[in-house]
Amino acid sequence: MGAFDSANVALVAYAEVFGDTGASTGTNSGITTTRTSAGRYVAILPTGLTQSGYRDLIFVQPKLASGVALNGLVRSAKVKDDLDATKVIEIVDATTAVDCDFSIMIWRTQVPPPSGSPA
Repeated sequence: MGAFDSANVALVAYAEVFGDTGASTGTNSGITTTRTSAGRYVAILPTGLTQSGYRDLIFVQPKLASGVALNGLVRSAKVKDDLDATKVIEIVDATTAVDCDFSIMIWRTQVPPPSGSPA
């Protein structure tokens, strides 16, 4: 973690998410997740861990789940981070949203933002 330590960022939330239900396991910090439609999920940070939108560093790693074939296509993830507590995740197989297990990690800077920027 040396590079992250020197960058002054810290892990805020983590979850392992089941693609078929949106339920999460292995969570920390009280993060919750739900599935809203095929390939689309919402992660919600609890009060006290929110921050102005677009300031989180979010990693999403789609996984090959048992019974879910990749069909030779690469799965990728898109994250909408414009809200303080709600992060919208979409897992895409080429151009189509698909259900897929994934891991999510949300990191945040430990230093105050510059004067005049969002908190």
